[in-house]
Amino acid sequence: MIWLARFMAAAAVTFWAASYIWAKTALTWLHPIAASEVRYVISAVVLLAIAIPIGGLVAALRDNWRRYIVLGVVGITFFQALLFIALDYTTAVNASVIMALTPVLTMAGAAVFLGEPFGVRAGIGMVISVAGALLAVLGDSPNGFAGLTLDRGEPLALLGAGCMAFYTVASRRLMPTKEKTLINTALVVGFGMVFLLPLSAFTEAPRTLPTWPVVVALTGLTLGSTVLGYLFWTHAIKVLGVSEPNILYNFIPVLTMIMASLQGTPPHTEQVIGALLVVAGVTLSIAPLGRGGTRPAGQTSAVTHH
Repeated sequence: MIWLARFMAAAAVTFWAASYIWAKTALTWLHPIAASEVRYVISAVVLLAIAIPIGGLVAALRDNWRRYIVLGVVGITFFQALLFIALDYTTAVNASVIMALTPVLTMAGAAVFLGEPFGVRAGIGMVISVAGALLAVLGDSPNGFAGLTLDRGEPLALLGAGCMAFYTVASRRLMPTKEKTLINTALVVGFGMVFLLPLSAFTEAPRTLPTWPVVVALTGLTLGSTVLGYLFWTHAIKVLGVSEPNILYNFIPVLTMIMASLQGTPPHTEQVIGALLVVAGVTLSIAPLGRGGTRPAGQTSAVTHH
């Protein structure tokens, strides 16, 4: 069972790494907001279909609907809108590198808003990871780092990472602890999808039928990255604990680079070095302190919104 859990954790991380590639493909057919909406309409329907037979969904909604709205708007509506618009302007590799900063941003937010400790090691790791992200996004052109190129998408991706960090910190206070995890996630995704609807109403509808690559990309985003990714990750956390899966999670930008290379878009040297610095910095910040140590604030028990 341990090896099955490890396989599930690795599969979830692979799905989330591929989500950046799939999103870029989906954006060739859909507006960024519409692509986000399609993704979460399907995901919400599937998650609710799984959650309803468990029982307790109506009671959870009645008792906690305000909390679900706040978490859904921040963690789904704002986050996904910013991320997909960012991907319309920047590369999948750059977006994945910036999103890899989420754990250290979460630690910083938890220190500011929740008073959780933010030690020297976390500070050093944050400096290393931010420096790596800057190197990656500023060195993504043939001119290299000296060119200091910055697309409009990178700041938007950073705002998206900030939304995800805020969602993670807020969920510690707002997420109902007495409800089942699947029910919480299904309702958060559902409300996030509902509040994406007004935004998607102003987007232009596609004028052609989707190509097979677009269909595969949307299927991967919905059933792979969202539904299976969540179910696999939750099971892996339950069996293995938090630390081992989260170390795998840090390698998402590296996997995204490999996938982009297989599609004929190899990363620049600065992007590779920058991504490795991000992985090293985040791992340094969130790695357990050792036997008897506590789990740093930046680690989360589940990651559901790539």
